[in-house]
Amino acid sequence: MIFSPSLPLVLALVGQGPPAPAAPDDPSARLATMKASALGYEFRPAEGGAAPFRMQADPALRFTNPVGALRDGAIFLWQDEVGRPAVASQIYVDREGRWTHEFASLSAGPVLGTMAGAPAWRPSRAGVEFRPIPDAPRPADSADRRLRQMQSLARDFVAEDQFRRESWQRLRMLSRPLARYGGAGSDAADGALFALVLATDPEVYLLLESRAGRDGPEWHYALAPMTIFPVRASWKGKVVWERPFRWPAATSPDAPFFVRKDVEVVGGPRP
Repeated sequence: MIFSPSLPLVLALVGQGPPAPAAPDDPSARLATMKASALGYEFRPAEGGAAPFRMQADPALRFTNPVGALRDGAIFLWQDEVGRPAVASQIYVDREGRWTHEFASLSAGPVLGTMAGAPAWRPSRAGVEFRPIPDAPRPADSADRRLRQMQSLARDFVAEDQFRRESWQRLRMLSRPLARYGGAGSDAADGALFALVLATDPEVYLLLESRAGRDGPEWHYALAPMTIFPVRASWKGKVVWERPFRWPAATSPDAPFFVRKDVEVVGGPRP
């Protein structure tokens, strides 16, 4: 990937020294490196002077993808004040020891990202667009019932990935959402983030939210890619969303899905 040389490449724990070296095959050491990398980033709404999004301390998911030669990776989320994910980052290492950082905007507005205080990512448009789910039931009164509704509604969506631009592969939806969020002061009274995966590697995100409609609260959905390969999603057999191949477009810092390849980790454990 080609990006501006002004962007720092050295990733270390904020306010601390670099992670101590560890055995190459130590999974906990690789996780420490991934956390250190994630802590080097800060994301906030691009307009309005709002506070930075809060990074979830632990990864929402640890994954591998043997089909894609991905050795180890983790998903980190940055959330707003009611826990709504605004940015998802996929930090992973391949079998050759090369580190890649991928970022998906899950925000309905522009986002500004910095790394070690320097501009790193500024999507020029929103990452997701919410639409009502046709004929969906009214959001239930209790949180438990709304979760069951979201899990049922999620099963009506099918996503496919044209991995390596070869045959289309149906993705598997993880049964448990990566995040549950919502509350007063948010567009979402309740919501959940679901992942559709290849092996255990997220390729598409599905957000379901209870949002205000013309006649009261109603269920909405939005989708976002976490891959450079073509993806599409259908609802009850009808294609409702698709994204084309995104390379080299994904190397541009103004893209809602952004990739930094061959990121160097100085002082951290090597895979």
